Amino acid sequence: MSDTPSTPGPGQCPATAEAASQALPTRPPADVAWTVFHGVAEPASREHGPHRHEADVHRCFARTPTGALIAAWQIATRFVLADDWRRVVESQVMPGPGRDAYVAQRAQVRADTGRAAGGYGQLAAFAIASYTPDVATVQLVSRFAATGQLQVNTVTVAWSGDDWRLRLQPDGSISPSLQAVSSLAGFVPWGGV
Repeated sequence: MSDTPSTPGPGQCPATAEAASQALPTRPPADVAWTVFHGVAEPASREHGPHRHEADVHRCFARTPTGALIAAWQIATRFVLADDWRRVVESQVMPGPGRDAYVAQRAQVRADTGRAAGGYGQLAAFAIASYTPDVATVQLVSRFAATGQLQVNTVTVAWSGDDWRLRLQPDGSISPSLQAVSSLAGFVPWGGV
């Protein structure tokens, strides 16, 4: 028997070091680089992912709290903004009534709707509301440049197969509630712009 880890097959995610960092992050992840996707800054980490980039689908996040955090922001951004949003939804959103409802609603929206400069919120802060290696609930605070308004989305990702996937509400929405907040108190400030 070989001590060498097996190479993942086509389409599979590489194994990640789960035990390396299961602590909930209380400050911004250190090894993050930021890129801009359709006007929204997205974090990526060598340790926590995404480790695969396939056109609009960025996947293979670590099964860690920080992996769940990065997956929550990336998937929540990409399933709305990607040119090939259907592929993102198919591979990165949990199947069920929420996904079905989202697809029906999204199919009615023009691709360029809302892509004006400053139209989307940028990540400003986060909090991990709950975490297990199977389900994570992350609060993502967005800041809107035009108004300075802060808004909290509560996003859930579930571990399915070998990656985190977004779990939508039954009506197709991402969050059970959107809340305006007046400050980042109680959140970890973090953003790429």
